[in-house]
Amino acid sequence: MLIDHDKAREILQKEGAEVDHDRKIVKFPPQLVEEKLKFVPKSITYHGRTPEYDITLSPDGDIYARVAGGAIKYVDLKTGENRRARIDDWKEFAILFDAMPNVQMIATLHCSDVPAQTSDIHSIQVLLENQRKAIIHNAFSLENHRHIIEMLLAVRGSKEELSHRPLMHHMLSPISPLFLDENNTAQLLLACEYGIPTDIPIMPSAAATAPITLAGTLALANAEFLGTMTLAQSARRGHSMPYFMDPVVADLRTGEALFGAPEIGILNAAVSQLGVEFYGFPPQGIGLASDGFSAEQTLFQRCQNTLMQCLAGGKLIIGAGTVESVMALSPVQLVIDNEIMSIARRWLRGIEVNEDTLAVEVIHRVGQRGHFLGDKHTLKYARSGELIGADILERGRRSAWLSQGGKNMEQKARERALVILAKHQVDPLPRGVVEELRKIVNRADKEIMK
Repeated sequence: MLIDHDKAREILQKEGAEVDHDRKIVKFPPQLVEEKLKFVPKSITYHGRTPEYDITLSPDGDIYARVAGGAIKYVDLKTGENRRARIDDWKEFAILFDAMPNVQMIATLHCSDVPAQTSDIHSIQVLLENQRKAIIHNAFSLENHRHIIEMLLAVRGSKEELSHRPLMHHMLSPISPLFLDENNTAQLLLACEYGIPTDIPIMPSAAATAPITLAGTLALANAEFLGTMTLAQSARRGHSMPYFMDPVVADLRTGEALFGAPEIGILNAAVSQLGVEFYGFPPQGIGLASDGFSAEQTLFQRCQNTLMQCLAGGKLIIGAGTVESVMALSPVQLVIDNEIMSIARRWLRGIEVNEDTLAVEVIHRVGQRGHFLGDKHTLKYARSGELIGADILERGRRSAWLSQGGKNMEQKARERALVILAKHQVDPLPRGVVEELRKIVNRADKEIMK
């Protein structure tokens, strides 16, 4: 790999890597990579503001979802207009996200009505104040990253507590093919210093920044993960980092990155299998993502890729609430994706088989031509999650649907989002912490914008 950071190359050279400092090239002996793999945690906890919002990814655990980062646009909840995002939009989305039981993590939106150089810092402030789940974030610069860590310290109270319960995972990505730039590498080393877990979205584009073959794209992405992992474990043994790869496909006619192409489902399935079956790490990747603009295409592509990830052992499906190749956030789509994840999590619970669930005695008790609706066994399992409900899917007869207005899924999701926003309350941070966050953001604006 080309690693454009002097200290990082020195760390790797000390660990046994072959380093050409003039060319900034690092070659990783297989035994070094294999040694560092042993230190990567096999399960990863994402901490919320308080423990009830913590979730743990493990190779044999449950499946979760998160909002993807990097969007700059917002689909207005009331008008449906796709426009540049504003801070008030982000607050609205954060509160709605807080109420979604099947979406557990969130990355950042970049808003147009705050300074461009510090919009990532403003975005983190909104998340810290308006929702309570785990945050994933990639800072614009090392300086911005330091200000964000200062905000995290204000919430947690100390460096030790932040390391013990980091409420943010730092996100960075190599630049395919095989390049770690100075800024991202410096941020990785800072995250290691503070014990902030690192999520590394490896995103080569097949036929553009990776080989056109899917096997070649996977080989490149895996190499980039292993190289970055070796650096992180050399800087801080046991540093928490999931097996995170997001390969996409280039449209050979335009060069655009495609997030909903059929090959994405195959690639995500392969990443999931490599993570769980080969390395024993909890894998994650973009599944709740789509290209284009129509609701029909959006829903088809998301379900296509989510299903592939689920069946292959994926543990974190990324992209909830995003539309149009992850460039815009939509509160309506977030409600729909919450329902998709409810279904996906039911798939993965499978069928529990034991004496009680086989219900042989119940079948005998009800007998021939009876019914089970009023049986105590049915009542026992009615709210157990054996059969899940649906908030926005239509399940009745056409006549009943028409009598209630004939609303489609998008209309029902919009209404549900509005009801949630009118009722949902997020417990506030202590007043002193909120004041400290705002001081840090104001100082960052002055220092970075000067």
